[in-house]
Amino acid sequence: MELCQADIDRLVRRGHANGSFYEIGEDGIPRLINEQGHCVLFDRERKRCREYAARPLGCSIYPVNLTDDGEVVVDTLCPEGDSLSDDEISEKGKRLRRLLSTIDSEAEKRLRP
Repeated sequence: MELCQADIDRLVRRGHANGSFYEIGEDGIPRLINEQGHCVLFDRERKRCREYAARPLGCSIYPVNLTDDGEVVVDTLCPEGDSLSDDEISEKGKRLRRLLSTIDSEAEKRLRP
């Protein structure tokens, strides 16, 4: 999951050490770390997110996603995907576009010398 700076700041305020839950890719984009096929924030014993209330924005927008062509779609792998109304899908699509724009802008700043 890609992260914006607000996601990182929120999780650091929740007690996670900066840099302990994400890595910054060569493209300048921070992403949550996966451990043994699971998000670092996933509690395997309880089978849920440890930081659900403070989860990254992309996680709260999921299962809405964008195709390479920019079309708003629902991830068919998500068992709750059918529960979203057309209005919810549209609104989450708008939020996702804004989030990705923010992430791209922040990545550009990180990559500047």
